[in-house]
Amino acid sequence: MPLVNGASYFISETDAVLRESPSPSSDAVNHLIFGDWLRFLGDEQGPWAKVRCRGDTGWLKKAWFSEKRPLEINFVDIGQGDGCHIVTPDDKIILIDAGEGDNMFRFLSWRYNLRRRRVAGVDGVPAGAAGAQAPMDIDHVFISHPDSDHYFGFKPLFESRKVRIKRIYHNGIAERPIKAADKDPGLWYPSGFDLGGFLETDDGAYLWETVDTSAQMHALIQAHPTTTKWYMSTLRAARANNSGVTFVRLSRKSAFVDGFGEADEITLKLLGPVTERKSRNGTAKDCLFKLGNEGETKNGHSLIIQLQIGKLKVMLGGDLNTESENYLFRHYGEATRDVSKLEHEIYDLQAKGSALTPADGQLLAAKLAELDAIVLKTREHFQADVTKACHHGSHHFSESFLRSINAVATVISSGDEENYSHPRPDALGSFGKYSRGIRPLIFSTELARSTREFTPIFKYYEQLKAFEAKIAAATTQEKKDRLTKAMQEKKDRNVAVYGMITLRTDGDKTLFAQKLEVSGGNDEKWDIHELTYNDKTETFEFLPH
Repeated sequence: MPLVNGASYFISETDAVLRESPSPSSDAVNHLIFGDWLRFLGDEQGPWAKVRCRGDTGWLKKAWFSEKRPLEINFVDIGQGDGCHIVTPDDKIILIDAGEGDNMFRFLSWRYNLRRRRVAGVDGVPAGAAGAQAPMDIDHVFISHPDSDHYFGFKPLFESRKVRIKRIYHNGIAERPIKAADKDPGLWYPSGFDLGGFLETDDGAYLWETVDTSAQMHALIQAHPTTTKWYMSTLRAARANNSGVTFVRLSRKSAFVDGFGEADEITLKLLGPVTERKSRNGTAKDCLFKLGNEGETKNGHSLIIQLQIGKLKVMLGGDLNTESENYLFRHYGEATRDVSKLEHEIYDLQAKGSALTPADGQLLAAKLAELDAIVLKTREHFQADVTKACHHGSHHFSESFLRSINAVATVISSGDEENYSHPRPDALGSFGKYSRGIRPLIFSTELARSTREFTPIFKYYEQLKAFEAKIAAATTQEKKDRLTKAMQEKKDRNVAVYGMITLRTDGDKTLFAQKLEVSGGNDEKWDIHELTYNDKTETFEFLPH
């Protein structure tokens, strides 16, 4: 294809080396991967072209250029919690959760150079200033559920005036202060819950006071202008700094996210939360079943999104747990009882070993057949090639649910300074045992980085102390501001580089990549695993070499 000076292209190879001059034997400048953006600088020499890519200038073969951007999914190392950054082929930004700290904001600041973005009215940039830009649009923000290690990291992003949030999707559960005067006398407010009132029925209790419309969410935020509860204060920041932001409740009933339906290149299908239609005083609502205590209920009703592009399916859930998986098995797998109890009945029979009687053997066979039928039925909906591990590698899961997903690759997002020991050893073992393929892949943001968030820690500490000394010695405020910005950019890049797992795919060609802890040189910076599509089995595989 003829190249256009100044135009943007993307790397089409699994990986490529940017060279100092148009020769395969010249010095390596950088190691690039499938989907990396580049700009053609106008010079061509034979099969080579001069480009700007990843902050460097060098030469690449023109055969490695593509005009089409693949889908990019970045599982950001946000510490304890979840944080996923997606860029679509048409350059839309999707964020699914953001952890509890500011790592997602710092990643985005690095990725989009936000600290240097000149927005009128921000950082002293006057209105109408030459070269001033509008705030950067972030099209879609998903809060899987109201647990702080999934949503609170959005607060610094919502507070930034350099970005503009368009839509925030949620599961309908909103934690907020509930005063005695706010309580509906016809509903039940369980002790220790801040989720709203429940409707008690013969089938169990259902959360009636969900937030169903954007207007309801705006009104709820406005009704709590000073609360220090983290969820309300986070949404309050979104409302205050993003004029026109729309809140959208999602559930299985939604089917697909608007703009990502069956006719679109990328689909975002909703598998959860599953709602049930209940009526009260002549009014019908889509309610959420009380799965257990507050944590089990709000976690278990996390958004479950199945992303598909071409042949590839990726499951992105929140913090599903055993209770919610039992519930999902009833809805999707036609189970008539809790699968977790069925599993334990099977394990108890298998534990008898040689003492198993013929009657026990028949009972075991019947229970295994029952479980297999449930798993296969659920798999019709949940099977995916890639899955983000629910609940950061917690032990709170059903082995049969992993079988239903039947993924070839699992990504775990977890961090330091948590008292759960995530990812749990039994979770890691189960991810491998119940995934498909000869060597299923397990990635972990925590294991992919070699230190407690910053690498290498002592060198990094010395660099920050040097910045602080220069800031203290600066003779003007302008110099202090410039040095402070440079220090923040250093922090932003560190979060972006180490621990992140990136997935690149066009729906056929698919690879995972993570930065090597110690670079092998400018031509060896990435650890890459490529998935291969098997036309006979119609699934992706990882083939060890």
